[in-house]
Amino acid sequence: MDFQQRIAALAMTHMLCGLDFQPFGHAGGAEIKELRFETPDEIDDLVVVASGARYFVQAKNTLSVSSDPASEFGSVLAQFVGQYVLDSQPGDVYVLATSLEASGRIRKELRKVTEAARLNAAGSGSMPLSAQERGVLEKTQDIIRFHYLARLQKDITEVDLQRIMARIQVSALDIREGGSLEAAALLVLGSRASVPAKLLWANMIALAVSLARDRLSLDAAGVESRFGKYVSDPVQVEPEPFSGPLTADLVAGMRFGWDVVLAKSPYDGCDFIVADIKRFDETGAKRIKFSSGHVEIGVGEQWEIVGRWATWMGFERYMDAHADEYKDKELAVMAANLPEDPNRSAATLAHAAHCANLAAGHREDFFICRHCGNPISEDGAPLVEVDEEGQPEDVGLVHRACCTPTDRVLGGIDAALFRDHHRLRNFDYKGWISALQGGQWVFGGLAESQVKRGVISWKYAYDDFSQGSWCIRMTLEDGGATYISDRGRVHRMSAEKATQAAEDMNRMLTKEREKGDPFCYTASGSGWGQYSILLAQGQEPIPCTGAEAARYTRAVGEAYSECERYYAPLAYLVDAATGDPVVVEDVISLLTNPLELDSYIQNWERAGIELPDFTVSTLLTDEQFDRFLWLAMTRGQGVIINPKLALNGSLVSGFPVSSFEQMMHDAEHASEAVDDDAAQGI
Repeated sequence: MDFQQRIAALAMTHMLCGLDFQPFGHAGGAEIKELRFETPDEIDDLVVVASGARYFVQAKNTLSVSSDPASEFGSVLAQFVGQYVLDSQPGDVYVLATSLEASGRIRKELRKVTEAARLNAAGSGSMPLSAQERGVLEKTQDIIRFHYLARLQKDITEVDLQRIMARIQVSALDIREGGSLEAAALLVLGSRASVPAKLLWANMIALAVSLARDRLSLDAAGVESRFGKYVSDPVQVEPEPFSGPLTADLVAGMRFGWDVVLAKSPYDGCDFIVADIKRFDETGAKRIKFSSGHVEIGVGEQWEIVGRWATWMGFERYMDAHADEYKDKELAVMAANLPEDPNRSAATLAHAAHCANLAAGHREDFFICRHCGNPISEDGAPLVEVDEEGQPEDVGLVHRACCTPTDRVLGGIDAALFRDHHRLRNFDYKGWISALQGGQWVFGGLAESQVKRGVISWKYAYDDFSQGSWCIRMTLEDGGATYISDRGRVHRMSAEKATQAAEDMNRMLTKEREKGDPFCYTASGSGWGQYSILLAQGQEPIPCTGAEAARYTRAVGEAYSECERYYAPLAYLVDAATGDPVVVEDVISLLTNPLELDSYIQNWERAGIELPDFTVSTLLTDEQFDRFLWLAMTRGQGVIINPKLALNGSLVSGFPVSSFEQMMHDAEHASEAVDDDAAQGI
C-alpha cells in the first residue's frame, strides 16, 4: 500500500506544480488530468488519466515470474486481460509498477519481451531471445491465454495476444523513502512550498491512502484545492505578500507610479537623500532619467544612486538590513505630497501592462538572472524592473550581487528551500530535478553495493556514435542473459568487432573460473565483477558462463539499456571571484546530492580546508561531465566524488576518478617492465 500511494503522491506533485509527467518510462511529457483510486476497473490499484492516454497501474513492490495462473503474477495478468476484454480504448497502457526489489525476471526479461511486442509488428516471438527470456515470454503468454479463455470461453487470437503484450509496460520505480524519485519530488516541492517539503509529501501520501480506502478520484482542481495554499512561486511583492504564480495580472497590479530613491547627497549638511518621485507626466512621458548609476533631477542636476524601490516599505527593509552602514550618517527625507495617487494614472496603468507582458515572457526561465543569465537559488533575490537609459526594458529576478543601483526593486524571493540550503547559490534546481530522473546510474549501483570508497574508471574514448547492428550477449549460470553495456547503454558494434570481443571475453571468463573466482553479474543488475569482490560488497553474484555476438535490435536496446545519464547530474563549487571551479590541493570535489553540501563543508573545515566565497554549479549531462573531466586532467587536477576526510586530511570515503586509458597504458608499461626484468634474470 505504501508503494502504491507513493506513486500516487508523485503524480500529485506533478499536478500541483504544473509539471508534465513522464509516466512510467514513456517518452515525452503528459499533463495529468485525474487520478482514480481502487476503481471498478479490472486493473484497480490506480488509474492515471493523462492527455491522450489512460495508465492503469498495478503496483507490486515485489513480484516474481510464475507459470501458475493463480499466483500473484497470474493475478496481475488476469487483471490486464480483464481490462482488455471489458474496456479497451486506444492509448491504454497496462502498467506493472514495481520497485527495485522485484525479481530480475520481472524488471529485465518481462520488460524486454513486452518492449519487443511494442516495437516489432511481427511480435516478440520473432526476436532473438535467450532461454530465460523465452521462458518468461512463454509463461506470460500461457497465463494470458488461460485467463482469456476463462473470461470469454474461447481461445485468444494471436492478434489480441500481441495487443495485450504490447500494452503492458514494466516500470521499476525507486520511490522508497530516500529513493531517487522521492528525492526529486522533495526538490520540486521544496522549491515551491511555504511549508517543509517532507510534511507536504507525507500529507500527499496520507491523502492517497484515504482516497484509496474510499475508492475516490482526484482531479487537478482537487489537488489545487487541497494543497495549493501551501505552494506558490516563492516571491513576495512590496508592500503586501502574495501567494500564487507570478502572473501577468499580478505584475500589472504592482506599483509603477513612483520611485523611492536613495542617493548620495550633493548638498552640504547631509550625507544621503531619500525621495519619492513621480515617474510620468500628464502626457505619459517619463519625468526622470536613470543612467550609469545616476538619476537626473530637473535640468542638469544628477544624483548618484545607492538604490531604487517601488515602495517605501522596500526602502525601509533595505535600511533595516544595512543599519550599521548608516547609523552615523545624516539622511534628508524628501517625501512628495501628491493630491492624487500616481499609481492610478492612465500612463502608469499602461506602463504596468507593458511590464506585465515583459514578465510573462520569462515564465519558463523565471529563476534565471536577467543580468548574468545564471540560475537563481538565493533567498531574498530581488524582483526588479530594469529601467535605464540605453538598456532594454525588462522585468524579472536578479541575484542580489547583480542588482544595480538603478534597478527598480519590486519585491523578492521568499523560499524556505533557499533559506535552508543557503549555500546553494546560483544553483539550477529546475535543471537538476530534470536530470536526476534517469541519471546518476553508476552512483545508484555504488550505493546499493554499500561501497564507500573506490576508484571510478572514466573512459575518455567513449563511443556513443556507433550504430553497429551487433552487440555481445552474456549468458548467466542461472539460465538468464544480459548484454554488455557502456555507460548503461547496450554497446553497439560491427559483427567483426562483436565476434572478436566475445572471443576475448570467453578467454577471460575461462581464466577467472580456473582461478576459482569467476567473473559475475549482480542479481540486481547494477554491475560486473569477480565473485569475491561482489560478495564483499553485499551483492548477489551470478557467474557468467559465456559470451556471444548477437544481433542488436531496438527491443534489446530498450530493455537492457539502464539509463539516460550514467554520471550526471553532479554539482561542484565555483570560486565567486574567479568563476573557476574551486580547487583544493589540486583536487576538485563533485557531489551527487547538493542538499548535503553543509555536511561536506563541515567535514572539510574540520580537516583544515578553507574555502573561498563560492557558488554552486552543475554538470547536467554526461557530455558536460566528459569535458569537465578532460579539462581538469589536462591541467593536472584530480577529481573526487563525494569526498569525506579524516582530521589529518586522508580520504575516508569517496570515489576518485581515474582515466581508463591512462590506467591501461600504465598497466601495459608495468607488464613490459616485468617482462624486461625477467628476461634479464632480475
